[in-house]
Amino acid sequence: MRKILFVTPWYPTENQPNNGIFIREHARSIHLAGNEVVVAGIIIQPDKKILSASFTEYEDACGSQVSIYVLGSKVKFLRDILYHSFFVQLILLRRIVSNFQPDIVHSNIIYPSGIMGARIAKRLKKPHIITEHWSKTDYFLKNSRFSRAGKNAYRQANAILPVSAFLKNKILQAVPDLTEEKFKIIGNVIDSEVFYYKERKPDPNVLKFCAVATWNTKKTPDKYPELFIEALALFQKKYNRNIYLTIIGGGNRLDELKKLCEEKKLKVAFTGYLDKTEIVRYLQETDFFVHASRIETFGVSTAEALMCGVPVICSNVGALPELVNNSNGILCNNQIDEWVKGLKQLTETTYDRASIAEKMKEKFTARSIGKAIDEVYEKVLH
Repeated sequence: MRKILFVTPWYPTENQPNNGIFIREHARSIHLAGNEVVVAGIIIQPDKKILSASFTEYEDACGSQVSIYVLGSKVKFLRDILYHSFFVQLILLRRIVSNFQPDIVHSNIIYPSGIMGARIAKRLKKPHIITEHWSKTDYFLKNSRFSRAGKNAYRQANAILPVSAFLKNKILQAVPDLTEEKFKIIGNVIDSEVFYYKERKPDPNVLKFCAVATWNTKKTPDKYPELFIEALALFQKKYNRNIYLTIIGGGNRLDELKKLCEEKKLKVAFTGYLDKTEIVRYLQETDFFVHASRIETFGVSTAEALMCGVPVICSNVGALPELVNNSNGILCNNQIDEWVKGLKQLTETTYDRASIAEKMKEKFTARSIGKAIDEVYEKVLH
């Protein structure tokens, strides 16, 4: 059994249960592949106090040993200082590592974990792997005062595992001397025990659409809900179709989006935040999934819809073309007329929903992702 030190700046906590869920799912997949996993997290998050610090150790439901320092503040300026206190975070990480001798150091996100993981791996003389999820990686590598250290961490890594080809290309643009052999694209885990295909009886009188995201101005500025709302309203009017939209997720933009739907005379239900076990019920009953965005490094909500066999209409940006094709949906440029055309094509096409779900299961279950990562471990150790 290999021992894996899994270093991360994002991981679910009591105050932020959705923070870095996809990283926890990767840890679970690695454990399922037969490895011992110790998650070492230094998490910076909002807090009610001016300054707070806590340390937690536990075994999570995924089977990983989790050791996390949570540093917080209610003041954004102080959180920024904590985030950029690289050497403080490195000291805390070394405290966690002092009681664990890994075979591999596996870091998530180039800053700060990838750079810290590189130092830990060098000191322990162990292989270092970096999984990259971060949409701002290229900006960091060009503009941060730690950009040189980040580029060197990538160069020194035994393997780099971006979650999409889109993200791989971003890294290569910033660090062009990296070799192709160093890369292996391994996507996020989609929980097939929760998200799965279920037969349904569609309503011939209504076209049901569903959208899932966190609708925040600051946290998710790349989401573009006004585009699909306006496109659905135009499509409904132009082709005299009866449309019902369900928007799932919380956020500070909900009032704005409700007002827009009223203005456009679009029938819509806002559910607020839902657990994934509740989200799946809506996905299994909807006709189509809709997702407009300016950038996507993977597209988890789109992948979850596809895992349920739901045809998708989405923006032709980032990693979404790696998920969506003619067999499972429509890709559109971010223009209203393109979306209206796409909606017409989508609603006139017959899709094999069971086949859509099956193809997703082949690629993105916890076991298939765990197997792919385990193959990388085997390679770097031999």
